[in-house]
Amino acid sequence: MNMNMNWDLNKLYTSLDSKEYKKDKEELKGFIHKENSLMSDFKENDIKEYLKIEEKLNILAIKMFNYSSLKTSVDVNDRESLKELQELQMLFQETIPANVKFKRFLMDKDIDALVKKDAFLEEYKYLLEKTKEQASHMLSEKEEILYSKLSMVASSSWSDLQSNLTSNLSIKVKGFKDKMPLSMVRNLAYDSNRDVRYNAYKAELKAYKAIEESVAMGLNNIKREANIMASLRGYDSILDMALVHNHMKRETLDAMIDAIKEELPKFREYFKAKAEALGYKNGLPFYELFAPMGKLTKTYTYQEAEKEVLDVYKSFSPRLYEMGYKAFHEGWIDVLPREGKVGGAFCSGITPIGESRVLTNFTGAMSDIQTLAHELGHAYHNEVLKDSLPLNQDYPMQLAETASILCQTLMSKKLIDEVKDKEEKLTVVENSLQEDTQCVVDILSRYLFENMVCDTEIAKPLGAKDMNQFMLKAQEESYGDGLDKKYLHPYMWLCKSHYYSASNGFYNWPYAFGLLYAKGLYAKYMENKEEFVKKYDEMLKNTCIMDAEDVALTMDIDITKKEFWISSLKTIEEDIDLFKELLK
Repeated sequence: MNMNMNWDLNKLYTSLDSKEYKKDKEELKGFIHKENSLMSDFKENDIKEYLKIEEKLNILAIKMFNYSSLKTSVDVNDRESLKELQELQMLFQETIPANVKFKRFLMDKDIDALVKKDAFLEEYKYLLEKTKEQASHMLSEKEEILYSKLSMVASSSWSDLQSNLTSNLSIKVKGFKDKMPLSMVRNLAYDSNRDVRYNAYKAELKAYKAIEESVAMGLNNIKREANIMASLRGYDSILDMALVHNHMKRETLDAMIDAIKEELPKFREYFKAKAEALGYKNGLPFYELFAPMGKLTKTYTYQEAEKEVLDVYKSFSPRLYEMGYKAFHEGWIDVLPREGKVGGAFCSGITPIGESRVLTNFTGAMSDIQTLAHELGHAYHNEVLKDSLPLNQDYPMQLAETASILCQTLMSKKLIDEVKDKEEKLTVVENSLQEDTQCVVDILSRYLFENMVCDTEIAKPLGAKDMNQFMLKAQEESYGDGLDKKYLHPYMWLCKSHYYSASNGFYNWPYAFGLLYAKGLYAKYMENKEEFVKKYDEMLKNTCIMDAEDVALTMDIDITKKEFWISSLKTIEEDIDLFKELLK
């Protein structure tokens, strides 16, 4: 078995100095020049040619950006790749004049009439409609170019600072001889030893003191920049801008958030039941959120994790299984935590080569199996899209979680059903609840926190103390008496990279959306598995060419109604009831 623990990037390029990379870079420059030349005297008949150039630019951009970005993900100190990323960003600044002119050109065009003339344009009808919509929020050409350049030394640099400071944070935990990177310390929250969990939590909070003001300044300035740009572009707020970018209605988000708030008491029952089982009287301390329960305490080898994931994938469809097998055996995954490697997990789609690359920080915990199933679910979404037109492969954030969380749900249900011993079943059910409550309750706290930061006056500087207060308030609103107020986590804003983007504000609710939408899809799957699988791939393709509400309607789901979200939340509450029963 080929169980390489590091991903293989050679299908992209062997090095930045390779002939292939240099050739692609020259082609990229040529296409940018051709595009700008085309726009010098642009006519309606040039739309098709413009889109064809954009297709070629998109293919090259995916390959080249991914190569350097993936290299820096496993080594944040790879200066050569960081420099190349900056050069590529500067190079793509040259596409802005053409992009701005093209959007403005579409402002007064009848898209329906336009696409009737050409089958190729018909395929891009949704893209053209959304591009026309974006044009109404654009600044002048000079302003767009200026902002794009300035953001590289503003919000993008603040984001890089957060990534660099957290990735290079070296932490000494009581009871351990050597210092550890932050990702390893945070993984100790899953340790079977209570003292280890507590000591890791205390060491983590203490370590943040050294970087808190720098990161807080970064977050503050990113949100101030986003506030300014949202206002200049004519959006009501950063959240409004995020919803438009994600092709979703505010009524859908409100329906979901209202449903979550309505069902919070049931989730707090889970936290309090776990706290009582672990011997705590005032709610669950934050450092015990991921404390393992039951007697299924084994850690898994990577080979065992592979088998678990592939067994689940095979039960769903041959195509999902085949993709999963390739991922494990053809160098798609970078597995283990190490110093200089970013924390958490992600999947990066590289559709020009028909593959993805997945980063994890695998330690052998059951949650790591869920993470693998989740991230490879993203890879399956990319698999389905690899034959779509190059400009029809971009899906909004909340729908990006559809395939990943459905795969994760399939894994959870399989484990719960297969385990018969009461104490072992407790472990599996509780692990599933850990994931689900993070996506519902903790995501709500992150949503509330970001609202507080973004609603603050643009001119007001915020420090670490402000951020901590906002986070504590958000956690108290979300977790309520489910958590012990003496042991919350005021620095959850510092270690989560999703806050640190001016262009992707509110990258928190998409996780709750993804979980609950996937729960609804799972219910549909259980009603008629064969029919669901037939429609599933097409639905994933539609995530790139339809608004969120229309995508859901293809599966007979109305996401604008609170009742749908309540019904999805009830599926999690069934596990809460099972958890409480298993504790008796």
